[in-house]
Amino acid sequence: MKKFFLLMLGAALLSACSQKFEVKGSIAGAEANACVYLEQVGVASINMLDSARLSKTGEFSFKAERPAYPDLYRLRIGNRTLLLAVDSIEKIGVKADMSDMLAAEFENSPKSEAILALRRSLRDNTLPAHKAFAVEQILAEPKSIVAYYAVMQMKNGQPVFSLIDKADQKYYRAVATSWQVWMPECERTKVLCKQVLDQMNADRVQQNVAAMRAFIEENDNTFLDIKLQNELGDSISLSQFKGKPILLDFCSTDIENYRDYLFSLRDRYNAYHAKGLEIYQVYPDQNRLLWEDKVRELPWTTVRTQLGAADPVYTTYNVQALPTIYLINKQGEVVGRYIGFNKIDEGIEAIL
Repeated sequence: MKKFFLLMLGAALLSACSQKFEVKGSIAGAEANACVYLEQVGVASINMLDSARLSKTGEFSFKAERPAYPDLYRLRIGNRTLLLAVDSIEKIGVKADMSDMLAAEFENSPKSEAILALRRSLRDNTLPAHKAFAVEQILAEPKSIVAYYAVMQMKNGQPVFSLIDKADQKYYRAVATSWQVWMPECERTKVLCKQVLDQMNADRVQQNVAAMRAFIEENDNTFLDIKLQNELGDSISLSQFKGKPILLDFCSTDIENYRDYLFSLRDRYNAYHAKGLEIYQVYPDQNRLLWEDKVRELPWTTVRTQLGAADPVYTTYNVQALPTIYLINKQGEVVGRYIGFNKIDEGIEAIL
């Protein structure tokens, strides 16, 4: 029993030890008894974990809790820093010189070496040449801490890869997607994915604004009429509602989550119809009987194009995707274009 207990205790101690990583090595050229710091490079802050005095021969040693996910750490001495990539590695060896920290050598940490190579490349090369090198590192393993570091590098306070640049954005998306698949609960994943999604949404808004401006300029704000048959076979013109605020919806019963979309539209109808809002909904559905069955109980005007999505009305209103919503004011001017219902209530309030 005693032997069994000792074996279990030894296993527990071994397990506890494996939860830490160790960094040890030497830094030449530092002042005698200089202090070196081990710091965790977080998403929004740098956290000091430990400090140590260099020995007479410049040696140091640190132990710290291993991170749950691949993470960045750094050794700092004075104003010189050396980045470390820590994931499953338990022991990292370092040999550096204060005269050129970027010439350091690592033992048992290829990802730290890769990050050091990225730092050297940024220092020694033109920006285009460095980006070409960084792209190779990103595409080689998008889910690695090296790829993450590559897309987040800065030069003179400016990002090397810019989220607002379409050519650069794909590399952010590659890393964000990989981290989301492999490490969805990691803080770096959440922050990076939010940055990418926020920029994609901003791009969509800009595209919609640009399309709306071009549309208005091209048509000089003249009322663009539509005349199609409703589910009863009666011809209904959009111009019948001129003088009232209109929500013009290009939709289809085949869109994803069609029922949820109708519920959202009904919420707006219930909230604003009494204040004057009219909804004119255009469908391209070619199965007339099935379409009639689905729209029969809707309280607003629903019409169907005979030629499906090839009908000229889609070109007239520059409809690129379904669903697309336009808001038309009482003067018959198109004043807003929306993909979905985000911020549409503000637009409706404005035309009311």
